Formats: sequence, C-alpha cells, structure tokens
Amino acid sequence: MAFQGEVIDARHGRPMTGGTSLVSKVVLLSEYRHVCQRLKLSSIPLDMSYYALKQTARDYHQKKRAMYSYLEQKRFGYWSNEKRHLEQFRWQSSVPPIQRNATM
Repeated sequence: MAFQGEVIDARHGRPMTGGTSLVSKVVLLSEYRHVCQRLKLSSIPLDMSYYALKQTARDYHQKKRAMYSYLEQKRFGYWSNEKRHLEQFRWQSSVPPIQRNATM
C-alpha cells in the first residue's frame, strides 16, 4: 500500500492518528542510520545526538549560510537558532525507518 500522507495536529505537532510523524527529525535520523547500514557506510555512534551529527555535514552548513545571507539581503528576517535544545535527542531503536514500496 502506498503512503497516503498524514494530517498533522498543529497544536501538538503530531499526526492526527497519533504516533510519530514521518517527517519528524527522529524519523529522519532513523532513516539516515538505516541507509548507512544498508550501504555499509560508517556507523553513527549511538550516543551522538541529532544536533551533533548535523554539525558534521559540511555541505549542509555551506547551504545554510547561503540561505542566511539570502534572507538578510532580501530583508526577510533571520533564521532562528534558538531551538537547539529540540535537536539534542539521540537515535532510538524503537523508531523504524520509513516503509517503502521499492526495495533498496
């Protein structure tokens, strides 16, 4: 069965059906670990937080700096960095990777 999407309850930031959203950072981290394992890439330390892992991505930071610069040049405001505490979670084996119709 193909993914039909999900409706998010904006008051709580969770799917209306309960559980964890497929677009959440915790699912993204779980998916990243799964892909690394399948491709036999270096493993992510279990004690590394999402934030710490994100800090290792050089291309990500280059693009983020370009976005910051663009927002400033166009006077759109700034990107808030005040929610770092929301990225201090670690990988949990109880969060499954995204289910697909195609095999990898």
